[in-house]
Amino acid sequence: MKNSVRIIGGPLLLVAALIVARILIPTKMNFITEISIFTIYVMGCNLLYGYLGMVSFGQPFYLGVGAYSAAIYLAYLGNNPLVSVACGIGIGLIVGVVLGPFFVRLRGDYFALVNAAICAIGLFVFEKLLLPITRGDDGLWYRARMSETPLLDIRQPANFFFFVLLVFAVVLILFRYMDQSVLGISFRAIKVNERKMRFLGYSAFKIKWIGFTLASMLSCLAGALYAVNFGFVNPYLGTPHRAAEVLVATLIGGAGTVYGPFFGSFAFIGIRDVVSKYITRWEFFVGILTLIVLFRFGKGIWGNIDLLIHEKFGRKRESIRFGDISCPVNEKESSEKLL
Repeated sequence: MKNSVRIIGGPLLLVAALIVARILIPTKMNFITEISIFTIYVMGCNLLYGYLGMVSFGQPFYLGVGAYSAAIYLAYLGNNPLVSVACGIGIGLIVGVVLGPFFVRLRGDYFALVNAAICAIGLFVFEKLLLPITRGDDGLWYRARMSETPLLDIRQPANFFFFVLLVFAVVLILFRYMDQSVLGISFRAIKVNERKMRFLGYSAFKIKWIGFTLASMLSCLAGALYAVNFGFVNPYLGTPHRAAEVLVATLIGGAGTVYGPFFGSFAFIGIRDVVSKYITRWEFFVGILTLIVLFRFGKGIWGNIDLLIHEKFGRKRESIRFGDISCPVNEKESSEKLL
């Protein structure tokens, strides 16, 4: 019971802080909404890189797949925004299940390159091959087709804000639960030493397949939320050159941490929105921040905050039972003890 309160408490506190920020600064509602959606997107990359140690340059492809699945449903098949979000999650599951067995078998560098290649292929498919359906660079418009949803009409920006926070809270709670579960420990153990995991009798292939599928579902969910929010989708959402954005946000926030994606998203989008008003090449400042974090604060923003909390208050490390071994969570040492 106590552990359940700890798992739920942090995410709910973060969501409550976002609601308070929206009340105190109502003009930043869209900014908070975008941060929440982008955080879900970064969580998918964080799962691959931070937990499994797999660098992917193809995350925009999965984001675009989720966005276009929701957009095509709303433009041609139906008009319920909630169903379109469910379509995005379902397509993410299918993509992860189908592509996972092929991709996760690849070595790290090949995994990164193959994902980059499929991102370029996806751009060609959405922009050229499916032109009659996606309308290419002109984009797909469908906001007028969306119908009112029961209880909360998410067509309205104010209502959509609370809907996104609800989805964000659920995803964050599930992610935190995963982080402290045997599955999360298995992910980190594979990142430290996959060969020893196989020696202990665990199927590294299946564990990586599960992680890849979950990451695909998170990215597709974020894409579907973007589609509902904008009422418009075009191929730019999944262009290969945007692959660096999600990786940078993951590194800035803290790879392999639960709340790192939020802090990374806040820093990345905050710099983009503030600096771009004065300087066209705002990416320069994001690059500087990334270098500072990597060379001076290797654990990222949240990773260093969490470390300071432990040092300041001497908080006892949480532990989890993995077979006959008890080891702390949220630490690289947990995987090393396991192995």
